[in-house]
Amino acid sequence: MSRDGTVTGIDHVELFVADWDDAAAWYERVLGLAPDVSFEEWWATGRGPLVLSVDDTTKLALFERETATRGQAVSPHRIAFQTDAAGFLSFVDRLDTLDLTNRDGEPVSPADVVDHDLSYSLYFTDPDGNWLELTTNDHDTVAAELG
Repeated sequence: MSRDGTVTGIDHVELFVADWDDAAAWYERVLGLAPDVSFEEWWATGRGPLVLSVDDTTKLALFERETATRGQAVSPHRIAFQTDAAGFLSFVDRLDTLDLTNRDGEPVSPADVVDHDLSYSLYFTDPDGNWLELTTNDHDTVAAELG
């Protein structure tokens, strides 16, 4: 269990790819990563990334993007840090003291928590403008607390 928003690991790294199927085949062939069926709802409905995993703890989230061509600066898009429900809720409670901003430079508040139906996330930037995310897959517990 984490406390005060302490991360328990990197949840996933996001990459842009031109084609999910081609990319998934390559990552499976080369690195042994396979689609994580617990997130199938996202890519099956086109609402989210194709999530690949080798061990259910370290994930690669592939986002289709037309401009994902060799040599262009399109990835990594964001680094997502994982925490449990208690850590996520503690982090949200402390937002006023953390002085975080989003990629537009606007303050991040509890109203910015995103419900992905399978997980909850909060998006913000580091002082250099790198895009970061704190996420938890403890959806039901967080949903009950956030009401």
